[in-house]
Amino acid sequence: MNKGIFILAVTTFVAGTVELVIAGILGMIAEDLHVSVGTVGQLVSIFSFVFAFGAPILIALTSRIERRKLLLIAMLTFLGGNILSIFSSNFTTLLIARIILAASCSIVVVVSVTLAANTVSTELRGRAIGIIFMGLSASLVLGVPLGTIIGENFGWRMTFLLVAVLSIISMLGIIKFLPKVPPQPTVSLLKQIATLKSKKIVSIHLISVLELTGHFTVYTYFTPFLQSTMGLSTNMISVVLLIFGVAGIAGGWIGGWSSDKFGGARTILISLLLFVVSLFVLPYATGSIISLLIVVILYGALVWALSPAVQNYLTKEAPESSDIQIGLNTSFLHLGVALGSGFGGIIINHYPVTTNIRVAGIMVTLALFSAVYSVMQTKQYPVSNILTTSKK
Repeated sequence: MNKGIFILAVTTFVAGTVELVIAGILGMIAEDLHVSVGTVGQLVSIFSFVFAFGAPILIALTSRIERRKLLLIAMLTFLGGNILSIFSSNFTTLLIARIILAASCSIVVVVSVTLAANTVSTELRGRAIGIIFMGLSASLVLGVPLGTIIGENFGWRMTFLLVAVLSIISMLGIIKFLPKVPPQPTVSLLKQIATLKSKKIVSIHLISVLELTGHFTVYTYFTPFLQSTMGLSTNMISVVLLIFGVAGIAGGWIGGWSSDKFGGARTILISLLLFVVSLFVLPYATGSIISLLIVVILYGALVWALSPAVQNYLTKEAPESSDIQIGLNTSFLHLGVALGSGFGGIIINHYPVTTNIRVAGIMVTLALFSAVYSVMQTKQYPVSNILTTSKK
C-alpha cells in the first residue's frame, strides 16, 4: 500500500472529526447559546444534508482542478470554518460555520476515497477503501469522546481549536507527501443521477442510507441514553465512546479485508444481520458495564465494517462507473447521518431515549432487506448503457 493512501486517511480523519464532535458537547453548546439540546443536535443533520447534496455538485464543479490543489483549497476552507466556529456568539453563526465545514469536508472525503480506489490494484481496492474509512470512521467515532473530554475540561470552543491545528498539520502533510494528481474527466450531475436507473445499484445505495439512519438515530444521542439508563458519569461515558471508536476503526479494516477475501455481498449480509441483533440487544445490556461494552464493541465494529464492503461491492457491480458510484455512495452515507440525527432529535424531544434504539433496529432491518434484494438482482442493468443513453 503506497504512502499516499495513509496521508489521505489522515486528512479524512481530520476533516471528518467535526461532523459528530457536536454530539459530545450538545449540552454545553445548548447552555452557552441558549437553545435546546434537540436544536443543537440538528447541527449534525444540517452538516450531513449539506454534505450529501453538496458533494456531487461540488465535485462536478471542481473536476478540472488538479487533485492535490483541490484538497489544499478544501482544507483551507475547512480551517476557516473551524475558526468561525470558535468565535460563534450565537446559533446562527455556528450554523453558517457548519455549512462551510460540511461543503469543504465533502470534497476532502470524496476525492480521498476515489483516489484510493483508483491508485491501487483491483485485489487491494477493498483494503485501500477500508484504510480511508478507518480514517473516516475514526473521526466520526472518536470525535464524540474527543469533544466530550475537551469540552468538559476546557470548554466546547477549544474542541474546534484543536481541529483547526490538526487541519494545518494535515495541509503540511499533503504538500510534503502527496504527489500532484491530474483532474479526472468531468461527469455532469445529470449523468451521475442517470446511473441510479439500475435497481441493483439503487438498492446497494439504499443499504447505506438505511443502516446509517438507524445508527445515528442512536449514536447522536448515545450520551443521554447512557446517562438515563445507567447513570454513567461524563468521564465513564467518554470511556464507553472511546471503546466504541476503537471498535469502529477496527471494523473499517475488517470490512475491507473481508470484502476482498469473501466478497462484498456476503460481508454486507452477515454484518447487517449481526448489526440488527446488536441493536435490539443493546437496551438489555445496560444492566452492567461489562455486558454494555460487549454489545458496544460488536455494534461499533459492525457499523463501520459495512461502508468499505458496500463501496467495494459497488465497484465490482458497476466497474464502468465506479468513480461516480463511490461519490454518490458517500453522499448517501451522509444522507443517512442527516436523517438519523434528525429523526433522533425529534424522537428524543417527545419520547424516552430508548425509543431511538427500537427505531434504529427497524431501520437496519430494512437495510438488510435491501441488501437481500440487491443480491437477488442477478441480472445487472448495464450502467455503461445508462451513461451512453444520457449523452443523447
